[in-house]
Amino acid sequence: WIKDLLAGNFGYSIVNGSSIASIVRTRLPATFELAIIALILSSIIGIGIGILSAIRQNGIIDYVGRVFAVLGQSIPQFFFGICMVQIFAIKLGWLPVNGRTSPGASGLGDAIVHLVLPVLVLTVISVGSLMRYTRTNMLEVLSADYIRTARAKGLSERKVIYHHAFRNTLIPLVTIVGGSLPGLFSGALITETLFSIPGIGFTSYQSMIVGDIPFTMFYLTFIAILILTGNLISDILYAVVDPRVRLA
Repeated sequence: WIKDLLAGNFGYSIVNGSSIASIVRTRLPATFELAIIALILSSIIGIGIGILSAIRQNGIIDYVGRVFAVLGQSIPQFFFGICMVQIFAIKLGWLPVNGRTSPGASGLGDAIVHLVLPVLVLTVISVGSLMRYTRTNMLEVLSADYIRTARAKGLSERKVIYHHAFRNTLIPLVTIVGGSLPGLFSGALITETLFSIPGIGFTSYQSMIVGDIPFTMFYLTFIAILILTGNLISDILYAVVDPRVRLA
């Protein structure tokens, strides 16, 4: 099996007889689309709110941000997804409840509308830990001696925060951002199943239910590769944000 795997032959699904490689080619784009958008949004929102919470410690933004972070970490993903469907799809009727496109519809607008709820669910669930981690590290950096020295030199508060403090806060954050990549893809299994999105996660869930061992083995290998890729991304980002680290 490993020999075939290294050659790009993942085997055949025992449910429909199709090659797993062909299934992956058709299903992987939907999962990548969902996970990458959620990763970008959760990083921007989580880091942004975390920095504002640290700058305005014990202010209204800090309290609201911490409550939002705790809720995001505490609420189960499937429960939050069901709540969003109940509110925005069933009660208000603003957004579609499942699929990537509407029957007979085409165009970018329809695809974006179908992405709103699943991306919202993945983003909110992922943003809490990133926001709290950013806030904690930012507060630690802001209390450092070199920050007090920079302020004593007369540097503007904006330059102190965004040039000195933020740059050093990013160093430990790259580990969290890189490690969140496999988490988003594995979390997509629940989100895709809830919203009936034909991606790798939804297909893997169906494979596990019916006992499609070859596809399940591929999915677990895929997640393992993502974990290694996330670690590699973190190592590369260290060289970008930390001038003390350079890759030869």
